[in-house]
Amino acid sequence: MRRMLAIALALLLLGGVALADKVPGNRLGLGLLSHLTDGKHNAFVSPVGLAWGLSMAAEGSGGETRQHLLKALDVEAPEETAALASSLEEAGLRWANAAFARQDLKLLPEYEARLTSVYGAGRFPLAGGEEADAWAREKTDGLVDGLPAFSQLEDARLVLLNALAMEAEWASPFDPDQTWEDDFHAPEGDVRVPFMHQEVFAQYGEGLGMRYIQKAYMGGRFSMMLALPNTALKNALSQLKKNGMDCFQFRRNPVSVSLTMPKLDLCYDADLSKAISAWGCWVPFNAEYADYSGISDEKLVISEVSQRLRVQIDEGGTRAAAVTEVDMTKSAGHRLDDGDPVELVLDKPFLFIIFDRETGAVCFAGAVANPLG
Repeated sequence: MRRMLAIALALLLLGGVALADKVPGNRLGLGLLSHLTDGKHNAFVSPVGLAWGLSMAAEGSGGETRQHLLKALDVEAPEETAALASSLEEAGLRWANAAFARQDLKLLPEYEARLTSVYGAGRFPLAGGEEADAWAREKTDGLVDGLPAFSQLEDARLVLLNALAMEAEWASPFDPDQTWEDDFHAPEGDVRVPFMHQEVFAQYGEGLGMRYIQKAYMGGRFSMMLALPNTALKNALSQLKKNGMDCFQFRRNPVSVSLTMPKLDLCYDADLSKAISAWGCWVPFNAEYADYSGISDEKLVISEVSQRLRVQIDEGGTRAAAVTEVDMTKSAGHRLDDGDPVELVLDKPFLFIIFDRETGAVCFAGAVANPLG
């Protein structure tokens, strides 16, 4: 009876999954992972956080600058990103936006009004940066300790911030008595880490050089995709950049999976500016061509886009948070048997993606090359 209840729960939680890539920031965020790591080091990104940060900049952009930003985000208008807010909040994602500006920077009233009405972003004074650090800690419940390490606030005129935080319990928690240390085969040598073990009913698939499952959280909205590459992690990252969430195709019904995965508590700072430019979105960062005339009469340009993320995964569930920072400165010129469980052992570099099953929005994604950091 217990086994049948587990199957029924899995079917309920895994039905009707949205994996669409035409969600603001999904394609860009997942694609950036291949620019952040060669597969030999950890890399994390928050596509939703990135989308919100860039959308606030796009609100005051024009011409080619606006076209580049909207194309990168897969939207026709910046407010399409903000439209995700209420749905993701209902799912359990906590979010906040803010604009920290120098006292002498005169923002156009229309722009300030859009930040408030569309993004819920208030204006705060930008002085030494301590206030922005404190805001980031508060909005992520202390999980993210201040702004990304790449911050260059001394030159910034306007800093657009987004903070995301989630805490979700597994629909099928791991048994702590089934956690023990073993070797994780990291690119630079084996490391000893605690591994969690369980048999769980989950959607399972194979393709594009990966084996993968969805592990659901309580509530039915959020799931974690866990993907194990058959070869090098960089090959899987290339497929993710090319195909996005379309990489993952499942049989209709869940199967029994013997899952082994490491516990995680990792922090990561990402400098995304060059990666976004390499993606083809370069005009917003170019002092000569950038047009943010809808923000201020002062000529501005995006000088930095960065994120600080933290992900904790244990037997009970997941805590994750991200702070996205957009700095603007003065412009200077196979089919499976349903009997025996499938075995998936994440003891070498793997991918994880935390996404909302209803909207398809990817909140957090990462390439784990070493669980110890």
